[in-house]
Amino acid sequence: MPNGYVGVEASLPTAYKSPAKKAGSCTIGFQNPIAGNETLHTLQLAVVAQAKVYGCKVIALDDRTTPDKQVSNMQQLIAQKVNAIIFYPLDPKATVPVLKQAKSKGIPVVAIDGTFGSRTAKAPYLPYIATQVWQGRDIQAYLQIKALAAAAPRAKVGLIGIGFPVPALKYLNQREAFWAKKAGMSILGTQDNPSDDVTGGEKAANGLVQRYSDMTAVVGYNDPSAVGASIAARSAGRKITIVGLNGDSAGLQAVKSGKLVATVRVDPVGWGIETTKAAYSLITKQNLPLPKILVRPAELVTKANVGKVASWKAQVAAID
Repeated sequence: MPNGYVGVEASLPTAYKSPAKKAGSCTIGFQNPIAGNETLHTLQLAVVAQAKVYGCKVIALDDRTTPDKQVSNMQQLIAQKVNAIIFYPLDPKATVPVLKQAKSKGIPVVAIDGTFGSRTAKAPYLPYIATQVWQGRDIQAYLQIKALAAAAPRAKVGLIGIGFPVPALKYLNQREAFWAKKAGMSILGTQDNPSDDVTGGEKAANGLVQRYSDMTAVVGYNDPSAVGASIAARSAGRKITIVGLNGDSAGLQAVKSGKLVATVRVDPVGWGIETTKAAYSLITKQNLPLPKILVRPAELVTKANVGKVASWKAQVAAID
């Protein structure tokens, strides 16, 4: 856990017990929220690599950031009689009927960020998932603001959120605001990235720049948004301190070049390993009952340590 962090995620377990490989094979369904995203593509590679360790194959489907597509993809996996499903809910409530169907068919479902904010959260869909891995949204927000406080104390902050109704990312913005206020910063407002890419980030940041002449910092929900904000700031002739999130290749390069003062590197390889361990444990009935929630803490990356960060590709290659 990050030094100084005492939030809701601080005392959660960070890994499942490793199941032993059993004779026979299995099939795990994996639903990628958007396969073209570098972070989520890395997650998929990690799921595939860890499943291979257990002699299992993976059927991977792209949900295309569309709740309806996510539901139909899960229905497809149920029809294909997979042994377990791993997914990251885009609209948790929309998945309730199909999750209930999976449970009735004896197909355990492992979620990524199925709930958030409280370890005792009760929600309609929670009884239908077997366990979940939190990405650590509160930890991520804490680290983003910690970096911003070091670079720009008392900053006046604009937040960039996602233009899709993804509850976990809306929660991230809430926690960014919480930690910023706790650090003595002012939150001016939030503008959504409509396309989840650099172009959308630039558009969102342009909106913030035009609305807030006194804005001195921007915190983005991902690195493409943060990089887009750096383009918008430069075009407007404004000096704005920017912090990203994900630690993907573009984000790390932006930290190296000084476009971002920091990014928070998430752990898609760890998400993939742990969700697959959970899925295989559920399939083979090992280490039960599993913890209801575990978290994979993130890592703060600045110019001081950006050159020491191991690549996700190397981390996936090391899975065996």
